[in-house]
Amino acid sequence: MAQGKGRGLVTGAAGFIGSNLVDRLLALGWDIIGIDNFSTGFREFLAEASRNPRFAFIEADLLDAEALKTAVKGCDLVFHMAANADVRFGLADPRKDIEQNTIATFNLLEAMRAGGVSRIAFASTGSVYGEPDVHPTPESAPFPLQT
Repeated sequence: MAQGKGRGLVTGAAGFIGSNLVDRLLALGWDIIGIDNFSTGFREFLAEASRNPRFAFIEADLLDAEALKTAVKGCDLVFHMAANADVRFGLADPRKDIEQNTIATFNLLEAMRAGGVSRIAFASTGSVYGEPDVHPTPESAPFPLQT
């Protein structure tokens, strides 16, 4: 976990993981900008952070390039937690995966480039590994084959 003070942007800030990250970064002394479109996140997950004067929130989609340029301004580090994590239905609705995972990430990286922000912490989903044969799955387990 990043120690010390800085200014960070957390995408997907209203999600379970994003909101817990926001709370932890604020506890460590960071100034945090959160951004979320509430497609899967919840306002109540940001209740504690919203009472902190070092937290600001932007309600926007990562497809909004102008909102991203504003959000990254002055940031030292971006924590990218926003995505459509449930990729199981990608064949039925590929546009959602392309927009929310690929284009949104591209927009974020472009905003970072334009704003001179060079550091990113990126989270992915365990879904990329498929369904394991062993539960709980040890780190030494082979990657399951995607079918």
